[in-house]
Amino acid sequence: MRFYLIVISLLLFSLGSCNDGNRCYESVDTFMISSFSIDGFKNIKTLIIKGINKNDVGDTLVNDDQTTLTKRYPLPLSLSADSTGFVLTANGKTDTLFVRHKMVIKLISEFCGFAPNYTLSGSSYTLGIDSVRITDSKVNPQSIAKTTNDQNIRIYFNAAH
Repeated sequence: MRFYLIVISLLLFSLGSCNDGNRCYESVDTFMISSFSIDGFKNIKTLIIKGINKNDVGDTLVNDDQTTLTKRYPLPLSLSADSTGFVLTANGKTDTLFVRHKMVIKLISEFCGFAPNYTLSGSSYTLGIDSVRITDSKVNPQSIAKTTNDQNIRIYFNAAH
């Protein structure tokens, strides 16, 4: 009888520990939503984006050869520095973009853990880029849900690019 009582107790404990309350349903991935354009009438035929000092195979963040007027991509920001650099190759011309930011690690939940939250503070870039506009300086895990016409940063290439 004692054996059956132990077996039943173990079954009840194991069933009680299997609940869905211990799962993470929130994203902890943080990406800066970026859009790229040349001007209102010139297509971007190809766009390749790599991280600065990321020359290994598989370190290309974007390799897009679909022709469109505007391209939009989620890009990761550095966890270990106060700026993130990108090498942008649009229509065969290569430029460099640095985005300055501050990062704070925030607790999402007990089960999801922590996620980086950034505040964009500025940028610097080479001559092939006409301008960079920060449209939403707050970058957090919810940034990925931005609509088609919304982004954190907008990059305009020179028309002669």
